[in-house]
Amino acid sequence: LVRDPFDNVVSRFHLKRNQKQGNATWLAAYPNSIEGFRNFCAYVNTRLHSAEENFPVVGEKSNANVLVKYREKIPCYSDFVRYVLWHNHAIETIDELGLDHLTLHYEDYGSNHRETTVELFQFLGLSLETEGEKFHGSERYYRDYFTSDDIQAVQELLRDIASNENWNLLRRYFD
Repeated sequence: LVRDPFDNVVSRFHLKRNQKQGNATWLAAYPNSIEGFRNFCAYVNTRLHSAEENFPVVGEKSNANVLVKYREKIPCYSDFVRYVLWHNHAIETIDELGLDHLTLHYEDYGSNHRETTVELFQFLGLSLETEGEKFHGSERYYRDYFTSDDIQAVQELLRDIASNENWNLLRRYFD
């Protein structure tokens, strides 16, 4: 399952806010807004700065030195790095183990719910006997949390460290 990387990163911020319920100081510092998100990302980018020297080589195409140029350009850039690495590793594992797989895009459940559900059920060898509930997860898009420069820098980062197969899955978010 592939989700828009921008939505994924902002959703992680929302998860962190949910985990911090009861911590009024933290919630005040990082309100549920674009500004709160960007403040949170500035904190995360600063906190992880010293840990970057421990980043392992990222695939065959890149290394930690490549990542440094994105530190100041991309809010929560380490989340984008983790996102790409997770998908790179998932694809590599599927290939190495020769696993049957189906790749779906999260937002397709909203825009093409029936077709996406039928495709999933067919892959699983199941029959679809009822329509099921309407999917409610695709109404939230967080692209407005990012500037056009942020989006361009994220595209460059992802292109730099994504495997070719992963980039083919992700490029739709930049077209």
